[in-house]
Amino acid sequence: MDNFFRYLSEESQGENWGVHVPTCGYQHIYPGDTYPLEGHPETHDFDKETGRVLPGCYLIYVPTGKGLLETKSKQWEVNPGDLMVLAPGEWHNYKPAETTGWEEYWIGIRGEFLSNKMLQDLLPEKTSYVKHMGYQEELIFLFNQSLNLVKQNSSGFKKILAGIVVQLVAYVASYETKKVETREEGISLQTIDYILQNLTQEIDFKKLAREHHLSYNRFRTIFKNETGVSLQQYLIHERLENAKRLIINTDLSLKEIAFKTGFNSLFYFSKVFKSKMGYSPRQSRRK
Repeated sequence: MDNFFRYLSEESQGENWGVHVPTCGYQHIYPGDTYPLEGHPETHDFDKETGRVLPGCYLIYVPTGKGLLETKSKQWEVNPGDLMVLAPGEWHNYKPAETTGWEEYWIGIRGEFLSNKMLQDLLPEKTSYVKHMGYQEELIFLFNQSLNLVKQNSSGFKKILAGIVVQLVAYVASYETKKVETREEGISLQTIDYILQNLTQEIDFKKLAREHHLSYNRFRTIFKNETGVSLQQYLIHERLENAKRLIINTDLSLKEIAFKTGFNSLFYFSKVFKSKMGYSPRQSRRK
């Protein structure tokens, strides 16, 4: 998925049903990337060392990668599957770990809705916190619905977006955090972390299975049951996303990019890229 974010003015959007969404977006931050990425307005831009204060409530979901969230009163490690809930008007600072990066979905919420009982359930202590949700396809689906609505900018999207915000808040507020992470979930999250940290290396999944004291078939089954995709599909997807970023943002040759992203030949890289993306690496560079 390509990085995408949008900022919406209250004048153009209005506060439909008491809900104003100042921004929503998705970013994949790779290990070593500068953070935050460029392109954010002054109202939301921040230095990862000095932090910021925002007037609304923000939900930031991190399905993969690791990082850190801090307020003036507390600091949290952010792990795969964690959701950061930022309270209105509270100083905060967050950033991905340089060694892992992270994926982040976010949406801001302002308006009369903030005083409703539903949002009080979301912020019972009226302070920011981190909630472990695990890898939640339903949550990702709701975030993606929001992004698609904003991209399309079609008539009536504002009220539909307000409805999705209500669903998001209800989903998060009602989700019961597991007291104990299942072994299967732990294995899958550790495997995702390992893949993200070793995208350019040859990964021996059979060796990883042995380290978890599992047969290779059982290891593959656990990962697919927890994530919905196979080990190889996930690895290829992440390598291609990394390659696409390098194609767009660097002047490296396609051959250099192929080897930097874990493909052993330009021919194989080009073949897989076109098969999965629907266009060639050269066409991607021209876009």
